[in-house]
This record gives sequence, structure tokens and C-alpha cells, in this order.
Amino acid sequence: MAILIPARFNGPADSANGGVTAGLLGGLLGGDEIEQRAVEVTLRRPPPLQVELRVDRVELATGPAGPAGALRLFDEDRLIAEAVIVEDDIVPVPPVGQVDAARAAARYDGFADHPFPTCYVCGTERAGRDGLELFAGRVATGPDDDGVATPWRAGRDLDLGAVLVWAALDCPGGWSIGLSGRRAVLGRMRAKVSSLPEPGEACVVVGRRDGWQGRKALASTSAYGQDGRLLGVAAQTWIELR
Repeated sequence: MAILIPARFNGPADSANGGVTAGLLGGLLGGDEIEQRAVEVTLRRPPPLQVELRVDRVELATGPAGPAGALRLFDEDRLIAEAVIVEDDIVPVPPVGQVDAARAAARYDGFADHPFPTCYVCGTERAGRDGLELFAGRVATGPDDDGVATPWRAGRDLDLGAVLVWAALDCPGGWSIGLSGRRAVLGRMRAKVSSLPEPGEACVVVGRRDGWQGRKALASTSAYGQDGRLLGVAAQTWIELR
């Protein structure tokens, strides 16, 4: 089995978006696009773009959620990522309304300082072009606020199915930890997709900083549909680059 990540789905300019990569593996391992099982993906190296990557299935006697297997993603002999089914214990971040999400997006730190401005999900240089334009800004303006939110008008790349929700859940977590002035990348993402957006649906994605452990930052994200239904949830580990 092999996958190839097209160049337009980048995070940093020269590697794939972490949420897209994780979502591709999550879809292969987690089952149907609707009501996937929860999957944890660990990124070991920056995923290359426009390269055929080998996917190996590893059979496990039992996994955290019962009998299961795991997937490993390779670029030739270099391990890029690993995926395993996990327990469905991710706690959603509470939603915010469209108005509050729009106000938060106007405060997006990435407008002033963005480490990866061409990112498919949150890059300011992709605005009005072919990106998702998820500009997650602070919900409140206090110095201790740890929550971010952004509107998401679901209209682009809906053919990606659950991978699109994984991608949308990715970057708001990074902006909850504060990416301005630092370079941090997604290291691990545990996620579950339970619903897909409809064409043109006015969704909201929220994120929350859960703390720092040295160079590692913990975050949580959730995506909600226009009717308030939960599209997906994620728990993340971000790694600050030296």
C-alpha cells in the first residue's frame, strides 16, 4: 500500500501538513469516514510531498481499544509516522458561536507573524487562493486566555472526507500554544471524526492550550457544524524546534 501527498497540502513549505498526513493514516486505520475509531498518529519526521510513501500494516495481538493493528509510514527506509487505534477518551473543547469565532479570527496572531505562511490550513499567503483559511485567534484578550477559535466555511476539498476534518483540527491547536515568535510542529495527534461538513456549511473550530512540558506543548481542538453537532475532536502534542 502507498500514499502520495500532493504539494498543495503542505504545512511548512517543504513538508506535508501534519493534520493531512495524520488524517490519511487515520482513515486507513480507523475505518469508515463517518464514526471513525479514535486513532493516534505520531509523526517521526517531516512528511515529504510528491513522494510515494509506503504504508506497512503491523499486526498487534491487542491494542488499547481491543484487537487491532498499527500502520507505519515510510519514505524508503525512513520511518515518517506511526498510527494506532486508541481509546475514545478525547474530551471536546466547548464550542463558541459564529460571532465570537469571527471576532477571534480578527485577532489572529498569524496576520502579524506566521512561521509557515504558506500552510494549507492556516497560511495567510493561501487566503483567497486554495487554503482552508482557518485563522484561529484568541477568544478573549486577557493575558491568561488559552482558547482560540475560527469560523470555517466548508466548501473546499470536501472530497477529502474525514481527512479534511483532521486537517481543520490541526493548526488551531498550534495557535492556541502561540506560534508567533516560535517554530513548532505537530508531533502527535489523537483524533476521532464523527461527522462531515456539508457543502457551504458555516462551521467553527476551537482550540485550547493544555500546558507546556519543556519543548512539548499540549493542546486540544474540536470542530462543530452549523447545527452544533460535533464533527471531530483531537488531542495534540506540539514540538518547539530548536
